[in-house]
Formats: sequence, C-alpha cells, structure tokens
Amino acid sequence: MEVCPAFVDETGVLTAMLKEQPLYGVGLLVVPDPRLVTDSFYRAHFNFVADRTTRRNAIRQAILAEDRKLTIPELDRLMWATRHHEYKFSEVTQSNLQQYIDLMNIYFSFPQMEFHGLLVDRLDPEFSLDYWRREPWSAYLWLGQQLLKRRLSRKVFAVVDLQGKPKSADQYVEDALCALPNVVGCLRATSDMSIYLQIVDILLGCIQFDWKDHHKYYGATSRRADAKRELTAFIKAKMNMKRHEPILTDTVNFRKRTNPSTFTAWRWRAYRSKRRKSTAMSGAHPAGGTASSDHSVLSV
Repeated sequence: MEVCPAFVDETGVLTAMLKEQPLYGVGLLVVPDPRLVTDSFYRAHFNFVADRTTRRNAIRQAILAEDRKLTIPELDRLMWATRHHEYKFSEVTQSNLQQYIDLMNIYFSFPQMEFHGLLVDRLDPEFSLDYWRREPWSAYLWLGQQLLKRRLSRKVFAVVDLQGKPKSADQYVEDALCALPNVVGCLRATSDMSIYLQIVDILLGCIQFDWKDHHKYYGATSRRADAKRELTAFIKAKMNMKRHEPILTDTVNFRKRTNPSTFTAWRWRAYRSKRRKSTAMSGAHPAGGTASSDHSVLSV
C-alpha cells in the first residue's frame, strides 16, 4: 500500500498531580498492510466475546438449577461480561491476562508492524510546561508531531484517539499532524472503535508500567500490578529482552528492537544547554505547526 494507516494514542494527563500522573506518553502504530492483520485481531476479539458469553450462560444455568441467589463475584462477572469490551492496559487482571497475551501473540506474528512510543517523565527536573507556554494542548500536539516526524518512514493516514480541542486553542490536531511530510490525512476516533488504537494503548502502557515498576511505584504483593508485570514481561520476551531488563532507564533514553517487528521507545529529554533552552523559550511556539523545530529542545 502506497499510503497505510497509522494510529496514535496518548496516556497520562499533563496537568494532573505529579503523584497521580508522573508520566505522559504518546504512541504510534504503523500498519503497512491491514488486511490480514485486521481479520486476525477481530477473530480473536470475537472469540473472547464468545467465551465470555459461554461463561455468563453457565452462571445463569447454575443459579436456576440450584435455586439460589447470585453471589457478588457472579453478579460482577455477569455485568462485566455484558459490557462492550475494549482492550486497555489499565484493565489487565489475572482473570483476563491470557486474552491480552493471545492478542499480543497475534500482533507479533506480523513482522511488518511498527510501534513507536514516546515517554515523558514529568518528575524530570528538566521537564516544564513552560516550553509550551503552560498550554497542555500545545504540548500534546508538539510531542505528537515530534514522534511522527522522527519515526515515520512512509506516507500514512493518521487515526488519532479522540481528544477535544480546548476552546482557547487555535490549532486542531488534524492540522498539526497533516503539516508533517509523511502524513497525508488525519481522523480523530474513539479508541473503542478501533482494535489498533487499543493495541497502541497496550504497548504504550507496557512502556509506562515498566518505567514505574523499575522505579518502585508498585507493591510486590499487588495482584493487579503482578498481572501487568506478567504481560510486560511477555512483551519484552517477544523482543528478546530479559524479564528484569528495563525498557528505558535514567541513562538509556532510547531503545530499538527490529525482531520480531520494529519497536522503539524514546524518553523525551530537554537539553540541559541554557542556550538551546533559551532558543526554545524565545523562538516560535514549539506547537505552532512548524515541524522543523524539534531539535531545539530535544535529545535522544
């Protein structure tokens, strides 16, 4: 395909309390040939839904046969099974871990897929929204631009997780991304509409979780964290990384894997050079649509 779809999602909140949201990230998934990939993903999704339906019906039959009231876990399972399902890294638990592993097995079976993640450590002393005049929307647009500009090697049509533009902002995400040479079009969509946006959420969530886990954000006995740890370890193993080997560290700001498919993780860092920082602060607004100013405040 001359032009292929690419999917962009973000995680974290730039204006939240640092204790609650210490990280922010943007992820990019490039799908060169979505035909067979799409069929495989949705076949797995429908099998998952069918399995939930079977388990739900088994609970109903047991309640009727035993003439008893529902237990709390059974009620929760019935309600959980009837909701529209969306894969999200934050929703990984011991009970659904295998479904996420199955999904990732499908993903890594297609070597042409590309994933690129950008991580911002808001606790980094060099990080400041002052680079974007204290405007989170401008930061979001600019960081997204830099990720796509640096990682895209072909023409794409970008599908971006829906984010509402603040009324005070004067630029749309479509305009910001279409200003890049390799983006020929852009559409915003909710993540529940696309399995690909959900894949971005999972892989970006893996990078974020791995960083936080290696910085001791999670308790060793947390079952919910343990399920995410298992999924993260599975994804790292697919990329020939050891279980306890961090994807990014305080000194390793960029990592690239090409087997079984292309995977990059990049920790955004501001230059410590006062001259470059001054250039970024006094020059053109970083998110103002010019995609050529990324080197003024970035290092890899």
